[in-house]
Amino acid sequence: MSNKVTILLSKYCDPFSNFIAAASGKYTHVSISVDPEENEFYSFNLKGFIKEYWHGKKSKYLLPHRKYIRINVSDEIFEKLKDEINKFEKRKSELSYTAFGTILCIMKIPHRFKKRYFCSQFVAEVLEKSGALKLTKKATLYLPMHFLKELNNYA
Repeated sequence: MSNKVTILLSKYCDPFSNFIAAASGKYTHVSISVDPEENEFYSFNLKGFIKEYWHGKKSKYLLPHRKYIRINVSDEIFEKLKDEINKFEKRKSELSYTAFGTILCIMKIPHRFKKRYFCSQFVAEVLEKSGALKLTKKATLYLPMHFLKELNNYA
């Protein structure tokens, strides 16, 4: 049986997102969903590890342009992916966001901070650890736009 995993690329309109867009392209945020209805997505932002609800969400900082990339995975990989996300959810109180990690990523300097993540690093890591995607570089070197190229081959 096949299960759908959704990667959502989006863009916020704030100074840091504008910096990321200038350095890497249109989309500045990425989140992942294992929910067939695509109601719940997981990611990192300034608040740390978060669960996002995108349907009907309006914000003066969130632009309406979004790109959904859907990939199909086996039951085994789907369960591993959910387990990886659950590991983050259980530890969310000790995890935080790293803007500096994003800057290092833009500069192509791989560096992994203990208990600190940025959105695209998180998504890349759970995809790789679950076996859903074989990364072509370290998870700390992924920006949201990188998923367009890599995941479109899987869709």
